[in-house]
Amino acid sequence: MEIRSLVLGALGTNCYIVHRKEGTMVIDPAFDAQAILFALEQEGWGLDAVVLTHAHFDHILALNDLPVQCVFLSAADASLLGDARVNLSAQWSAPFRWEKETRILEDGATFMGFEVLHTPGHTPGSLCLYDWKEKVLFSGDTLFRGGFGRTDLPGGDERMLLQSLDRLFGLPGESRVLPGHGAETTIERERRGGTIWNG
Repeated sequence: MEIRSLVLGALGTNCYIVHRKEGTMVIDPAFDAQAILFALEQEGWGLDAVVLTHAHFDHILALNDLPVQCVFLSAADASLLGDARVNLSAQWSAPFRWEKETRILEDGATFMGFEVLHTPGHTPGSLCLYDWKEKVLFSGDTLFRGGFGRTDLPGGDERMLLQSLDRLFGLPGESRVLPGHGAETTIERERRGGTIWNG
């Protein structure tokens, strides 16, 4: 597995390009489609799928400008793509509306070699992707280095987020955590008390 990370937009959102035998996917296409397409071209990779860890504006704004006809995300966040108030794009930029196909990722499913983990709390449909073989977790805004996703936005739920963190902390401690914002961390580091900031 090869991973290319891009930090995009004023909020410093991490967009990941993941290339493996199953294909190439973009996780959380934030803000700048041209930067994403340029990185794909530099690597010589095609684009097979786009996945959202959740549907807040800072993780989706480049979506309409990528050459895809569908996007993969959880059922509970699918409605956010068409609601500029709830995906927060109406407050921060031009209202975002996705009018193409959505495909649902169910908890426990395998997608392009990753297990889909439903981790609600930051949004109702937040999800993570975990590779059990390589022990890599794409955690979106559920878990950061030293922090976790805020729950004071529409659909946020602190109790559910704490349950989701418990689930993630059950993963192998050496697992790499690639979050939606900020630096990489590990499950062990956060399990031992690194997670203190509600960002």
